Amino acid sequence: MERRDQSSEFERRDFGWLVAMSLVFFALVAIATWREAFPEFGPYQADFKHTLEVNAQLQAAQRFTFGIKQIWNPKIKVVDRCVTCHLGYDWGSVLPAASMPQPLKPHPNLPYMDKHPFQQFGCTPCHGGQGWATTAEDAHNPKDWDDPMFSETLARKYGLTQGEMMQMRCNFCHRHDVETPGMDVINLAKKLMKKKKCAVCHTIEGEGGNTGPELTFYGDKDPDLVDFTNVRGPHTLMEWNIEHLSNPDAITPKTQMPQFNFTPEQARALAMLVLSWRREVFPPEYIPPPLEAAPEASPAAAASPSNASPAGSPPAGAPQAATSPGAAVTPAVRSSSK
Repeated sequence: MERRDQSSEFERRDFGWLVAMSLVFFALVAIATWREAFPEFGPYQADFKHTLEVNAQLQAAQRFTFGIKQIWNPKIKVVDRCVTCHLGYDWGSVLPAASMPQPLKPHPNLPYMDKHPFQQFGCTPCHGGQGWATTAEDAHNPKDWDDPMFSETLARKYGLTQGEMMQMRCNFCHRHDVETPGMDVINLAKKLMKKKKCAVCHTIEGEGGNTGPELTFYGDKDPDLVDFTNVRGPHTLMEWNIEHLSNPDAITPKTQMPQFNFTPEQARALAMLVLSWRREVFPPEYIPPPLEAAPEASPAAAASPSNASPAGSPPAGAPQAATSPGAAVTPAVRSSSK
């Protein structure tokens, strides 16, 4: 009799908790159902279909389907669902880009885009971010993600434009170019590496000295293993290298690194270059043949009218190949967890 009374007491005491947990469960199911039925990208897709209709793209509007869209390229391990919201990315020749708001605005028709089609390269190899996310927050500002989006705001933190910062990714494929059109910051860094004879102290791809650390895959360095004690700015590999190149002794006392008196522009360029050197494998068709630097014209040749180039055209002999983005996980803003 006493055991039965205890059992009844337990049932009465647990009944409230069971009811509460059931209500929580049903609430979570309702929220999940709501989010599935009305996703964040739904209004964007409705607006895009309407945009197609008002711009006389009736057949495209009829074929348009609602739901998650993606660029999937297993060759370079890209799964980019950015185009779920950024629906106008390849409609630049049809839709009025100037009057369309983000995220529907077409991608700018940059000079190198013809050689870098969206379906072959995707979005995140150039822009960073979490490509398989389906919300703006998870895609643009992912937490615990080593590949943040290269936004204008992030670039400004380092005194760069968004386009300049993205050159780090271009250099993953164009690493062996002496000079690459459109990559002025990285080109500057490559010239400085040669001029300052960095390979005397550093090993780079099997050649050079061993006084300093090897730089072949320096971009893979774990920021949690870096001492940020003397770093004044954000605790990222990008900032550490900028400050170290600007004043080595201030960041690493008693270092053997010489003081080169680099300007802020030069320090940023060199930091971007070494951080673009990562251990990533791309198919051969993604790696362009190395480009040599354009020969510098002599003063006499430059002054000769017969050797002058038309306005807006590159000098004779200048390389014409376009830049190529690489799907490198750039550690420029990978923060230390310290």
